[in-house]
Amino acid sequence: MGAKLAVLAALALTLGGCSYVRSYVADRDMGDIVKYCEKKRTNPAIAPVVGKLPIVNVDEITPEMLALETKPSAAEVEAIRALSRDQRDCRDRIDTVAKDHWPTQAATRKELALKLDLVTAELLKQTITYGNANRLYQEAALDAEDKLTEERKEQLAHARASETEAWRTIGEGIRAIAGSQQPEPTGDPCTWVENSVDCRAN
Repeated sequence: MGAKLAVLAALALTLGGCSYVRSYVADRDMGDIVKYCEKKRTNPAIAPVVGKLPIVNVDEITPEMLALETKPSAAEVEAIRALSRDQRDCRDRIDTVAKDHWPTQAATRKELALKLDLVTAELLKQTITYGNANRLYQEAALDAEDKLTEERKEQLAHARASETEAWRTIGEGIRAIAGSQQPEPTGDPCTWVENSVDCRAN
């Protein structure tokens, strides 16, 4: 009984920790990428567009940035090219991590990347104002966030269902093992009688 029960217990501990470990590893990996991407802020080539466009995340967009009515100058176009290269580098790293931890989100992430690139292309052609570009960036990100949230919910529900089934199987295994075993004689005269210990004292 001991060996079989130990194997089942180990499996139970592994399953119980699976979702927590996956979450921890994903958070750690993404945290490393965020640190890497934050360093891109110091790139002197993007200085002309700091405060006009988001550098790392669309959450940086302020009402003032949405109100900008100017189009990029020639010098700013070069800065936008540099910013686009930095953002693509970050996006590629995020995609690599996301592929390992959230593979079902790949299509939504690619769709978002395409939309962001299309807006950036308009900035490079100088056909769009900064304010309009920032609005389009935000709208694309919000749309993607809604889709990713739904996909995450589905993925979590599937993971929970799988873990529940695994726990049920483990429980049945433990019951089967425990039901087929007889307690080993210990020579100890004490036993439970309802809620009291009876040692059958002579």
